[in-house]
Amino acid sequence: MTELKRELGLGYATLFGVGLILGAGIYVLVGRAAGLVGDAVWISVAFSGLIALSTAFSYAELASMFPTAASTHTYIEKAFPDLRILAFISAWLIFFGGVAGAATAGLGFAGYFLSVTGMSSTNMVPVTIILLVFLTFLNWWGIKESAALSAVFTLIEASGLLLVAALGFLFPVRSPNYLSFNPSVNPILAVMVGASIFYFAYTGFEYQPTLSEETKNPEKIVPKAIVLAITVTTVVYLLVTLAVVRLMAWDELARSKAPLAEAAARVWPPVYSLLSAIALFATTNTVLGFLVSASRLVYGLSKEGVIASSFGNVDKWRRTPGIAVIFTGALSIFLVLFTDYLPQVTGWRLSFGGFQYELIDLVGKTASLSVLIAFILVNMSVIALRVRNPDKRRYFKIPLSIRGLPVLPLLADILIVFFIAVSFNDWIVWLSTILISVLGLLFYRKQT
Repeated sequence: MTELKRELGLGYATLFGVGLILGAGIYVLVGRAAGLVGDAVWISVAFSGLIALSTAFSYAELASMFPTAASTHTYIEKAFPDLRILAFISAWLIFFGGVAGAATAGLGFAGYFLSVTGMSSTNMVPVTIILLVFLTFLNWWGIKESAALSAVFTLIEASGLLLVAALGFLFPVRSPNYLSFNPSVNPILAVMVGASIFYFAYTGFEYQPTLSEETKNPEKIVPKAIVLAITVTTVVYLLVTLAVVRLMAWDELARSKAPLAEAAARVWPPVYSLLSAIALFATTNTVLGFLVSASRLVYGLSKEGVIASSFGNVDKWRRTPGIAVIFTGALSIFLVLFTDYLPQVTGWRLSFGGFQYELIDLVGKTASLSVLIAFILVNMSVIALRVRNPDKRRYFKIPLSIRGLPVLPLLADILIVFFIAVSFNDWIVWLSTILISVLGLLFYRKQT
């Protein structure tokens, strides 16, 4: 039987992870968080980074034990063998998060592309579909080519953020007090809620283990790549956050629709257009990362025997999971058509309880909630496996344990529950998440 080809080393695996985490989120979220916290917004950024790192540690330890593309499913299934259907639903929610992420980032790319080129907004969906088709083809062509392009785009993306940081430190407009909080909000509560807002800028590392079967020596490389990716991203985010409040006051950042670009443009106006161009690379990289990792997750689920075996077929020529790649790309295109094109053509809007919802926003929120639910279960899994299978070799172990049980996953879960309570109090998002879970069961094959 043809298998996936192991092509990735530590460098490519790490840059692929950084590319998954870095995205358009920081360009907007830093303004929202600053408006709540004040000049001390960096504390929320650092705190949310530590919580993300705690969950990343869980993925790293589990990936060192079970280097499989099925990742999330395998981790939960091994920890809770009597709850196999829960393991599948969790993995399906991660898969949906990837597909939805590809669709929304694709539309984001189209928005930037139309703005830069001056094309009509009627081209939004066609441009998105062209991008998705091209990147699906690249995904099928090979992991090495996909990872190489992702690495280049990641470096471009990081360079843009570091440029903003450099402008803030070298040419400050104001001298912020980094321990000054928004006077209208309790500082501790502000930091916590600010962290819940910014936390979503750190997601993406959960997809890194899906490349385990295309990584050399994955038991050691994948855990290192996960930890390095989240660490590098945290440092970049902190530098940007510390710098941006030197360029623009926190209340101005909160009112801005493009806080990073507007802040940097105060000392170097051309940077506004430059960051718009870099956003094209950032969104393209996000789409590619999600398409690659989500297709590998589908492949892994097939190899685990919980969905149709055809999804596990590997192209003999390209050594990539062809059917899983096509399925992932097609589903992303469907989401674009359903959430953006259909409302444009028909004028239909989702309406409940007197409120109207933009479908693409609902899909994005559902994807975010889905990932957080999976995080909770993965953190529980690493604790359970310390009890259930303490002798299993771990090439990476989470630091800070009490009597052999890791503390960080428990703390992470407590805070993730808080983040969910703060960020997802709209019942339609929960209903949507349940619906996505039920739809996933249509693909589920019970193991015997």
